[in-house]
Amino acid sequence: MLRFTVTEDGHDALPAIDLDGARVVLGSSPAAQLRLPAEVARDEHVVISDGRWVALGAVSIDGAARASGDSGPIGTGVTLAFGVLRVAIAPSPSGSIVSPPQRTESLALELVRNVLGANAAPAFEVQTGPRIGARCSLPPPLATLIIGRGDESTWVILDEDLSRTHAEVRRGWDGVTIEDLDSKNGTKVDGTRISAATALHHGAVIHLGKVVLRFSDPAEAHLRGDAGTLAATPLAKRPVALPPPAAPAPSPWPFVLAATIAGAAIAGLAWVLVT
Repeated sequence: MLRFTVTEDGHDALPAIDLDGARVVLGSSPAAQLRLPAEVARDEHVVISDGRWVALGAVSIDGAARASGDSGPIGTGVTLAFGVLRVAIAPSPSGSIVSPPQRTESLALELVRNVLGANAAPAFEVQTGPRIGARCSLPPPLATLIIGRGDESTWVILDEDLSRTHAEVRRGWDGVTIEDLDSKNGTKVDGTRISAATALHHGAVIHLGKVVLRFSDPAEAHLRGDAGTLAATPLAKRPVALPPPAAPAPSPWPFVLAATIAGAAIAGLAWVLVT
C-alpha cells in the first residue's frame, strides 16, 4: 500500500490518502485512482504499479524532468510535480487502511476549488420559502452548518414548517452530507426522505418541510464538464510579473542639430571679424 500526499504551491497539504499500490493511475480521467485537475494532467499521466512509476506524459520526478515512457522505483519515496502541484508518494505506515473512494473524490474537488478560486465553494440557495434567492456557502473543511428557524441554528430561515434545528450539513474530507435532526416535517433529498447522513451532489434539491433548497458545487460541475461553470485559471501558468519596459534610447538628432547651428554661428562670427 502507498500513501499519496498532494500539495499545491502556496497551500497547506491536503490530507494524505492510502491506496492499494498494485496499480494506481494519476491523471484527470474520472477513472483515475488519484484524480488531478485537467489543467495540469492528462487523462492518464503516471501509472504506479508494483513499486514502480511509469510516466505516460512529461512530468518532474524528484526535480528531474521525465518524458513519456520513463520509469523508476518508488523506493522509500518520490515526489512528482505537475505544474504547481506536488504529489509525494511513499509506503504507507504500518496499520494503514485503504482510503474510501469518496476521500479521493473529495481530494479532487478541493484541488479543483483551488483552480477555480473565488466563488467555488459549495453552497445552498433558497428556491421556495422565505428569502427566495438567499445563499449560504460552506467554508473549507471541516465545516458544519445547522439549518433551522431557531437562534441556535447557523443558518436561520424563518419558516414555521422548519424545526428550530432542522438539519445538519457537514463539509469534510469525505464530501458534503446532510442529516435530519429529528425535525417535525422531515428532510428530503431529491424527493427521498432521509433517515441518516446523506451525500449531496451538485444540483441536489433539498426539501425541509415546505422550504426548498438547491445545492450547487462548482468544482463537481467542472469535473463533470458541465457547461456554464466557473472558468479555471491554469495551474501550470500562474501570472508572472514582467519588468517595466526599458525607457527608449534618446534620439541623437537634437544633439546633431544643436551642433550644426553652433557651427554655423561660429562660422558667421568669424566672417564678420575678418571682413
